[in-house]
Amino acid sequence: MKRHSKTMRYPLPLLALAAISAAGMAFSASAIDWGREAHREDSETCRRMGAEHGERYTDCMLQQQRRRDDALLDASRQQRNNAEAARDNVETVRRMRCNREAERARERGDRPPRCT
Repeated sequence: MKRHSKTMRYPLPLLALAAISAAGMAFSASAIDWGREAHREDSETCRRMGAEHGERYTDCMLQQQRRRDDALLDASRQQRNNAEAARDNVETVRRMRCNREAERARERGDRPPRCT
C-alpha cells in the first residue's frame, strides 16, 4: 500500500512539468512565427517603397525594425503611465473614504481616524 502511494505522487509533478514545457514551447513557437511574419511585412513594405536589394533594402529594414521597436516602447510607456494613474486614483479614493469616516466620527463625537 505504501509503495502504491509513493508512485502516485510522482506523476502529477511530471505532468505539471510537461504542461509547463509544452506551454513554453508553444509561446516560443508563436514568438518565432510573429517574428517571421513581422519580417515578411517589413520586407514587403520595403519592396513597395522600391528597396529591393542592397543598402537601400537594409536601411529600409532597419527603419522598419526601429519603427516596430519604438511602437513597443511607446506601448510600454503608456502601460506604465496607466498603472501609475490607477495607483493615484486608488490613493485618492482611499483618502476620500478616510476623510468621510473622519467626518462621521466627528459628528458622532468620536475621535476621528488620522488620514495620511
